[in-house]
Amino acid sequence: MIQLKLKNRKGQFNVNSKEVKDILEIRQDIDFVQDISNTINQEDIMVFDCKLSESIFSKEIAKQIIEESAGELDESFFDLFFEDVRAFLKDTTDEVEAELQEIYLVDNIRCCFDIYSINDDFTDFKFVFVISFKESTIAVLENLAQIVSKRQLAGASKFYC
Repeated sequence: MIQLKLKNRKGQFNVNSKEVKDILEIRQDIDFVQDISNTINQEDIMVFDCKLSESIFSKEIAKQIIEESAGELDESFFDLFFEDVRAFLKDTTDEVEAELQEIYLVDNIRCCFDIYSINDDFTDFKFVFVISFKESTIAVLENLAQIVSKRQLAGASKFYC
């Protein structure tokens, strides 16, 4: 857990990553959340290792499509499916960003994600969720998310075994 000292329209206040983790855990679309903010050396940025809820993309539908194809699905199916998941996570990211801005009364909160693991059945999506409480470009946050994702994929994540 980390704690940030921030300033908003009403003055200075503290935000700890456990509070933000709790906000993420309440969401129906995210199954698991682990705070990994202390693993990065970035000022006013929090990072979470997350798993998308399996109920979002039906396991049965994915298995049925894969089985019916008898292994003859072309890559465009997986590209479209992956893009659907990315679009869903983008919407989730926008919702979380708006919620955090409303809670903390800070306009420059920015969020992004990067998917780092998908199982063979396309039912288990693991991703890194980055939240910046400072003025940052989305490109900088996306780069950080990709770096952390590579580390999580390489086995640094103790959350998923």
